[in-house]
Amino acid sequence: MTTLDYDTLQVASICSRLAFVGVFLVTLLRHPGETCFAVWAAALGCSLVASLMMQGDLASVSLSAHRGAFVYTLYGASLALSWAGLRLFYERPVIGGRILALAVAPGLFYGLLVTFGMPMTGSMSAVFVCIALSTGLCILEILRTPASARLWTQYIVLLGFSGYFLVFLLAIAAMQLGEIRPNPTESGIHALLFDQSCGVFLQVGYLAMMSERAQLKLQRLAETDPLTGLANRRGLFSTMARMSGPDRAFPRCAVLLTDIDHFKSVNDTHGHEAGDRVLVEFAQRLRAVMRRNDVVARWGGEEFLIVLDAADAPDAVGVAERLLGAVSGQPFTIDGLALKITASVGVSAPAAGELRIDDALARADSALYAAKTGGRNRVCLTGPPVAPVSDETGSPNTATRLGAAVQAIQAGIQPQPDPA
Repeated sequence: MTTLDYDTLQVASICSRLAFVGVFLVTLLRHPGETCFAVWAAALGCSLVASLMMQGDLASVSLSAHRGAFVYTLYGASLALSWAGLRLFYERPVIGGRILALAVAPGLFYGLLVTFGMPMTGSMSAVFVCIALSTGLCILEILRTPASARLWTQYIVLLGFSGYFLVFLLAIAAMQLGEIRPNPTESGIHALLFDQSCGVFLQVGYLAMMSERAQLKLQRLAETDPLTGLANRRGLFSTMARMSGPDRAFPRCAVLLTDIDHFKSVNDTHGHEAGDRVLVEFAQRLRAVMRRNDVVARWGGEEFLIVLDAADAPDAVGVAERLLGAVSGQPFTIDGLALKITASVGVSAPAAGELRIDDALARADSALYAAKTGGRNRVCLTGPPVAPVSDETGSPNTATRLGAAVQAIQAGIQPQPDPA
């Protein structure tokens, strides 16, 4: 009865591997650029061939030096290729020599040790050490990805490899302590069940990882301006939603709205292609002066919006001044022509308790209009609204009216006279 159950599990294991190989190959046909699927299919193919070679053998049967060397080379290649596939998935270089060494090592050690009379426990311990090394590299490949950039589905694959790694270590320790024989018959069914379970975690995890990454790519495309690579309006609002706290309140941020001066004349004089190149370079200079946690978006046309994280009015004005310097400090070189480009910036100081970004945007837009009408190539700042304070007659007092007028345009910076 045990033999029949063991054979049935072997057939089930072979069939599951064969099915996943087919799924990976079909997926590769639909997405030929995803070469990691080809590598993972090859990894499964190696373990499939090894399983076919072991078909009908009980776990207690010791393999000869030649046959064992071939079988364990296939298992080693399966894990080495799994590691290579993960590196391709993460767009990291694959070093063929290391993959080959990891693939060959288990079978090579087994064949040599058995040939020279090493006890089976020692030979199998060497095999498990080599395979555990490849498994550990797969685990490290997943964990080296920053937690903030890690896919949720990676943890499914991580669980599968962690299970394999733990069992290999336990098997090595048990054999060295002489507590079990290298291939006990009574543990064969449990070993196959464990292998199938971990294998399903890995293969399903690979597919889930690819699906999650594809969804994230689509989301990024939908939230990114295709010309400049900056966030678009949708991307900005998505980022702001992630920045907001549990109460969904607008985070305490300053808002900069900048517009390229006389951009229409660039298009009219040099063509729309030149205008696009100005926009791209402007976006690059914009990114260069921003801080790490600031959000930069193309707001539309030649307008760009910057949300400065945890910035007060002086911080925002300082960033805006650096922006003007970065834009006007060096001409834009387009088709060999040096174009003098300037920009105007409207700055909205943060206001406590705002639930939406709309009010801050409206103030920044008013400040930008003031910068444009005031001569361009300058920064204008508006502060948060001031609640009116009435005097004894019920009318807003003079100090309040003066404060409201002053806060409307608190600063006007003119680094250079605006060129025609």
